[in-house]
Amino acid sequence: MNLESRLLLSLVLAAAIVYVSTPYAVRVADRLQFYDKPAGYKGHLRATPYLGGASVMTGFVLAVLAVGGDPGRTVPVVAGAVALWAVGTVDDRRHVAPGLRVMLEVAIAASLWGFGLGWDLGLGPAVDLACTVVWVVAVVNAFNLFDNMDGAASTMALVVASAIAVLGVVRGDVWLAVSAAALAGACAGFLPYNLASPARIFLGDGGSMPVGFCVAALAMIGAADAVPAWQSLIVGLLLVGLPALDTCLVVVSRRRRGVSFLAGGRDHLTHRTHRRLRSTRAVAMALGSAQAVVSALAVVAVTGGPDVVVGVVLAYLAAAGIAIAVLETQDVPEFASVGAVGVARRPRSRLPVTPAQVLLVVGGVGAGASPFWSAYYDSRTWVPIGLALVILATVGVIARSLRVPLPARLALGGLTGLGLWSLVSVAWAESAQQAVVDGNRWFVLAATLGVALILVRDHRRALLLTAAVGIGVAAVAAGVLLRMSGSDPAAVFLSGRLHLPLGYINGEACVFVMGLWLATTLAELRRPVWAGLGVTLATVFAGLVFLSESRGAALAVGGSALVVLLVVPGRLRRAGALLTVLGGMLVAGPALTRVYDRGAAGPLAPDVVHDAVRSLGLAALAAGAVWMVLVAIVDGQASPATRRLARRAAAVLLGLLACATLAVGAARAERIATAVDDQYHAFVNLGPERKASGGTSRLASGAGTRYDYWRVAARIWSAHPVLGVGAGNYDVPYFQERATSEDVRQAHSIELQALSELGLVGGALVAALLGGLALGAVRLGAVARTSGPARAVAVAGVGGASAWAVQTSVDWMHLLPGVSATALLLAVGVLQAPRGTRATPATVRAPRRGWVAGAAVGATALVLVVAGASLSRQGLSELYLARAQTALAGDPKRALAEARRSLRLDDQSVPARYTEAAALARFGQADAARDALRAAVRLEPSDFVTWVLIGDLAVRQGDRQGARRAYERASALNPRSQEIAALAAQPPASPTAEAG
Repeated sequence: MNLESRLLLSLVLAAAIVYVSTPYAVRVADRLQFYDKPAGYKGHLRATPYLGGASVMTGFVLAVLAVGGDPGRTVPVVAGAVALWAVGTVDDRRHVAPGLRVMLEVAIAASLWGFGLGWDLGLGPAVDLACTVVWVVAVVNAFNLFDNMDGAASTMALVVASAIAVLGVVRGDVWLAVSAAALAGACAGFLPYNLASPARIFLGDGGSMPVGFCVAALAMIGAADAVPAWQSLIVGLLLVGLPALDTCLVVVSRRRRGVSFLAGGRDHLTHRTHRRLRSTRAVAMALGSAQAVVSALAVVAVTGGPDVVVGVVLAYLAAAGIAIAVLETQDVPEFASVGAVGVARRPRSRLPVTPAQVLLVVGGVGAGASPFWSAYYDSRTWVPIGLALVILATVGVIARSLRVPLPARLALGGLTGLGLWSLVSVAWAESAQQAVVDGNRWFVLAATLGVALILVRDHRRALLLTAAVGIGVAAVAAGVLLRMSGSDPAAVFLSGRLHLPLGYINGEACVFVMGLWLATTLAELRRPVWAGLGVTLATVFAGLVFLSESRGAALAVGGSALVVLLVVPGRLRRAGALLTVLGGMLVAGPALTRVYDRGAAGPLAPDVVHDAVRSLGLAALAAGAVWMVLVAIVDGQASPATRRLARRAAAVLLGLLACATLAVGAARAERIATAVDDQYHAFVNLGPERKASGGTSRLASGAGTRYDYWRVAARIWSAHPVLGVGAGNYDVPYFQERATSEDVRQAHSIELQALSELGLVGGALVAALLGGLALGAVRLGAVARTSGPARAVAVAGVGGASAWAVQTSVDWMHLLPGVSATALLLAVGVLQAPRGTRATPATVRAPRRGWVAGAAVGATALVLVVAGASLSRQGLSELYLARAQTALAGDPKRALAEARRSLRLDDQSVPARYTEAAALARFGQADAARDALRAAVRLEPSDFVTWVLIGDLAVRQGDRQGARRAYERASALNPRSQEIAALAAQPPASPTAEAG
């Protein structure tokens, strides 16, 4: 069994055992009257069962014994944990003297060192033993002290154990990774009961002490094996950073106030955080997230070398010192005056900004501004982001229970299902690696939507998220306009089409279409200044869309406008605003058109772009001024009778305009039909004359290569209707069947890509995603009739989501994580729309009981575990691969080692095989290099690049016959590659070589 399988099995087994056994522990505690009764400084309001430690230790011990292996390390750790569980459980029932407890901790720490599992700092046995004893005693008591609020110690142990598991994977220490995963799973299985409201069971000393010991032992073992000597102690400190900070804070605080360190009280980090956040779940989530950041720094320090270790620990010490200084300025209630319900009845203090709001703003701006970072298309960017989102989703699921409406369930289920089914398709996909990458990308989008659904509980937060996205998109537009106004404006264009900063024309245009709808929300306001600003911004976004010359974006504008006008109330005002924007575009149109005409014909002169910017700016300001005056007349200065007359006049004007449009269409019906027939012929014609037959205007032309992509996708689906060819594997049959020379790897349609790669199951999951968006739009449209905030959310959300859905149906927006995340974040308020006319989209509810709730919790936990494990595996594999590729030129030996580390994590990685082959070739090991390339061929028999590399290597060895066979194979896979066809046609160098 490989590392990933053992890791997953250990995690799931421990979590399942604890989740199933904890209710029995509650029953036993009830029968024995084994309760923690409220008294003194304790904040719970009723007697609560102990014995949570029994279930947690049962799950941990059984999982480690079943999966861990390595008895030399398993037995000492398990024995120490069981001993501390026994003493702690007795202490929960009958008081055990602190001195006796410390003596037992010292003895267990000494025995751990005696088994060779303690610190080895290179300073002699006496120092190593002393450091081990101090470390174990300190961490055990730090976790014991930290167990002063529901979920605090369990969440902290979950985060720390997860970090240690990652450290074990990074270092290749199977036992460490599996044991830490077992501890993380045990804590995760316990948290739903410990974080219930109110808590159904406590850890008690019988849980916090052995959990603290396991953390101490695993952190010490992992850090000692990861880095040498003194650095290991620093890494260990980082791994338990927040419990250490809490202990230091309590010591400093009580020393200043003259209070005993051993006394109980509400001066811990958890209590101070609770006074700000007011919820135990929020405290657990906030402190767990902070520890996750510190733990991530510890892992980075391990992989970065001594300089990074020093920098990270200095940053931690500085942050800890500042935190202690700031927190010590808070007033702490004296112990004698604190009653049993002190925390519950403490006056609530509201922060001007909550952590949820900060997360929404950061996420929204980050998504909207994603074109600055190529929409996070590089997996080395979206994998770490996805891991962070999975962690946040896990914490959110534990900390908050929500009633999720049907539209949200459909959309989230569709995204999650696409991720899971993509991973399952590894079983029949030719390229397993591409299937895994596709699945992980879907997981990232699902985690994005899931975290947003957890954080957005009403339309005010939905508006905050919408505004944050708008700020990000506006920043992109401002950056583009500034570069267009600079000395080298042609740099942002590609053949006369707006190209940068995203680097993909259609993707950038899609972002600007969503910006158009964000601006339209302002244009519909009744305050003239804001309404005028909205039309000005909408005109600018429309001009940027026009400068992209993207036919997909043009379809997105038309399709989304139709949906918004049909679904969302306020159609008259919205239609007027859009017509005003259209008027501004007609004014700026000639200058904007010249940019594409000149750029497509040759070099783009700066004055042409500058003129377009000036024209667009003036037209936008004029359109905004006109709309501001109209809004002021209709809503502001005029009498009610005049306003009614103005509305009726506007309705009549729009009606006359619609009638005139229909009349013109009827009069020119024959010409329109001819033009449509011509463009359809240009669309399906894949011959050399296709561009000529497409017409002069690009936006009105049907010429292109989309038909070829869709034709091949339809053939693939007809050949593999149920399962498809596997996620990400469209490119293999496409290169064999294409009728053009376009090198693409996706079908340019979310529906056709799902059907061709994932069959009917994939098509159904995409239908669930799009169906959830549609159902949410209809429901929110009903709510928006009586709610102003809901209407604003509806315009931005329905417009942005429908624009994305239309364009990704004719393109590949769904494969750009930043663009898709922008659309999903805008759609959160839409998906949260309830049935009926209530304006609050999501409400907190008590956890459901019964097997249905258990199945839902289990399924959610399984998805989070699978997503986290798959993303972690890909992320670490790509990290090692990047190191190998960097070292290839100057240090082939290190490159070979890093490539093989990457392959140990992901043996399906073809690029890692390439790098391994290149490193071996630099050593002169041509046969070994060829074996590595042949291994890549076995992974992906139809990979064009691998056969080219095999041919190149054969040329270097003088094997012309082998080279020609490899080039012939490559040419067969990519028939339109003329260069490879020429190489394949070359005769052998000599009859001898031919015979060889």
